[in-house]
Amino acid sequence: MSFTFNHKFWVATRKDIQNLIKRQNVLKKMKPIQDPVLTYKIFSQLYVLYTEVVNKLGYLYSNTFQVQKRQVINGLVDTALRRLIELKEELKRLELSEYVYMDKALIARKLTPHDLVIWRSPQFLYRRPPELQDILYEHKIFMDEEAKLNEQSKILAKIGEAIIIIQAHERARRARLYKAAIKYDKKKYLIVRQPNKVKYTFSHNEGPMSIPVKRTIFNANFIKPTEECKYLTESGVDAEDEIEIDENELRRLKDEAALKIQTLWREFSTLNVVRQKIKIKQTIYGMKLKRKLVKPHERAESIMDTYKKEMLKKKLDEDFQNLIESENTRLLQERSPWIMEDISDHIRAWFREFYDKVGEFHPYPDALKGGTVLVVINETMEPIEFSEKKNKKNAAQEKAKQKEKAKQERQKEKQKLAKEKQARKKMKEAGIVDIGYEISSNKYTVKMEEIMEKYSTDWKFIDEYLNKHHEAIKEWVTDKELCQIHKDLRLLVDEYMRIEYELLRKALAADLKKKYRPTKAKKPKKKKGKGKKKKAVHDMTGDRTLESLYDELKEAKLIEKFDHKTFDNFVSEFNFVADDLRDENNLTTLGPARGDIKMVIQECMLGMGEFGVDKPKSLCIVGPPSTGKKLLSQIIASEIDALFINISPEKIFQFAEDLPYFLHVLMKVARAFQPTILFIEDAHRVFWKKIPEDQKGINPRMLQKSIAKKILKPIKKDDRIMLLGTSDVPWTAKPKFKKIFQKIILIPKSDYGSSFLLWLEFVSQTADQDVIDDYVYSALAKTFQAYNSGEIVNNVETTLNIQRRLELRQASLEPEEFVDHFIGGENSQLPLDQKIVDKYENWYKKANKYAKMRKKFLAKQQAKQKKK
Repeated sequence: MSFTFNHKFWVATRKDIQNLIKRQNVLKKMKPIQDPVLTYKIFSQLYVLYTEVVNKLGYLYSNTFQVQKRQVINGLVDTALRRLIELKEELKRLELSEYVYMDKALIARKLTPHDLVIWRSPQFLYRRPPELQDILYEHKIFMDEEAKLNEQSKILAKIGEAIIIIQAHERARRARLYKAAIKYDKKKYLIVRQPNKVKYTFSHNEGPMSIPVKRTIFNANFIKPTEECKYLTESGVDAEDEIEIDENELRRLKDEAALKIQTLWREFSTLNVVRQKIKIKQTIYGMKLKRKLVKPHERAESIMDTYKKEMLKKKLDEDFQNLIESENTRLLQERSPWIMEDISDHIRAWFREFYDKVGEFHPYPDALKGGTVLVVINETMEPIEFSEKKNKKNAAQEKAKQKEKAKQERQKEKQKLAKEKQARKKMKEAGIVDIGYEISSNKYTVKMEEIMEKYSTDWKFIDEYLNKHHEAIKEWVTDKELCQIHKDLRLLVDEYMRIEYELLRKALAADLKKKYRPTKAKKPKKKKGKGKKKKAVHDMTGDRTLESLYDELKEAKLIEKFDHKTFDNFVSEFNFVADDLRDENNLTTLGPARGDIKMVIQECMLGMGEFGVDKPKSLCIVGPPSTGKKLLSQIIASEIDALFINISPEKIFQFAEDLPYFLHVLMKVARAFQPTILFIEDAHRVFWKKIPEDQKGINPRMLQKSIAKKILKPIKKDDRIMLLGTSDVPWTAKPKFKKIFQKIILIPKSDYGSSFLLWLEFVSQTADQDVIDDYVYSALAKTFQAYNSGEIVNNVETTLNIQRRLELRQASLEPEEFVDHFIGGENSQLPLDQKIVDKYENWYKKANKYAKMRKKFLAKQQAKQKKK
């Protein structure tokens, strides 16, 4: 987008943030709310507003280039994202479900559930250092401009060579067709037509086309052995009687044949025209529409555009750093003598003031507390205060009393906060929420207000629209560097002035005939460590490079290349009915649709991006076979541009003899090349209750004891490493399986909306839409609603093969053809039994914390009703 659009977009986003702050200021004055419906409504409205702000700031984050303005937007994005996650957790607690529905808040803002999608790749993408990126992709993608131009010129040269070869092959193909002859059998036909011989030569000296091509001869028999065609064959007439052929009869037969051909052709063309007119009328009247799956978040930005933006940001950062260094050097050369002299004069004046009023000198400020900066900010004692303290008797006792008093006040404050916290906890358990307190005490809300207030103050007199070259504001750099230089030089001046201070004290002691005692410099206190010191961990691969460790895992086929997928590839629809079907407790009674799981997965991915949002260390996707578990794993890895390491049992059994070494290499590579996905296919195998006989050879439970201590525990809060697993029979695993995976997502059974979109997407992709009637999609979705996505895709690929697609113009597609694939043949395939679906749901209710909370809540409600 243009600079003007980005500027206007920032102005509009700033207004939205200010309106959001105003709304929060109004909510701060609200009294505690007892009605959970009203609480949910307020939080859902705030969540929708924050989602809009985050989406807009995400765009600005990737399209803002001015360095100082970028710092403001980075702070806003980070704050808004963290607050958004907090609001989502609050909504989940009120909904008692992993999935929340807020249709009323969306309708008020004229939005759809698609607009609640938080993740925007590549806006929030985490960038690895260039040297690691080069190892990962095995070629230089970060290069200077000259190298980039050379690389582009090489690519263009190769493209030119490819074009020449393609042209040579195409011309040779046309030459073969031109020289080809349709040659009749002379013994069988009287009428023999030999094509004119045309001399045609073509050669391509540089390529393979200099080799002559063999001439192809085609034999054809166009004459039917019927009574009407007896004049055209040898069997109908001899060569000697050729002169006696009835020319009138021959002409009549030719005219009849031409008439029949013309009639059939005109009938066919007229029918086509009529069909087209009917389709146009139906489209105009709204009876027939060209259906196409709309992908609202399809990336419009190319990889090259993203790369150009990154290069521009990198250049501007380098220019900004050079500006800081040059300003620092200039200010040190020009102003450092005057600054040091001013600081010295100020400290001497402070000495003189105390001596004139008190007759003594104030203790020199401690360097650990800031030195004479305390004098500038009036953190030292005034002369009157100093003299009063000096004349007081029993100063030690008074000091001890003050310490005791301060300690008691701190304890009272702690007790007060603890009581207040306990009271608020009881209020929350009783269903009373103090929204005003929660908003006013939230650190992210306060931080957002501070950033906007600082921005309005600092940028008030700066016209951003005039800065189209994204240049840094030099005056701010000068002021900041001047402040830093002043602090650095004050430390240096303090060292000299302490010597002067001691000389003055020595002279004063000599005048007063007292013994001079030099001031002892305080040393920084050493922090006492809790417990024993941890021993340094021995690095088993300290002498090896990261590239060699990466190659070792790659040669072992643990590092896998995956197809690039986006969330648009997981075709599914959101639940638009759940918000309307609530019970008397305002809880949803309808389960989630397949599209809703995208929201939960994207929340887990936010922490894997540029911003350090809280995220789960481990995630497991559970569901029946052919529901898209592996596809979702590829989508997660693709969206965050992760290193995909497959640590499934069949991959790692080769390291059984030296498991500690393997785990050390695995975590070292994962941490170095993060973001990293550690993938376990069919993760229940690691925690199998009983290992099948055919699986004992790969020892699937090899990682069971190490996965918690050696993989999950070393992952720190800031690390972008996730253990990702899939499972289709989770009940075969031990209970530890639920504890290892912090978040478990169950892919719900297919619904009508998701089924309809699946048929629409894959049928319209495979065949031309003009030959498929609209009712086919609805009929297929309704009939095969219970089938999973993988089964539907397989059906479409098998039914609409190449031969059937060629016949679509003559024979329109009927829904019955897809029925034959599922239940018509010998290998008939029935949908998943309802008992199995219930088994998945029952297992999930025992694994998900919100499902457990809902179960307890409903049990309490039933107990209350029984008492009544």
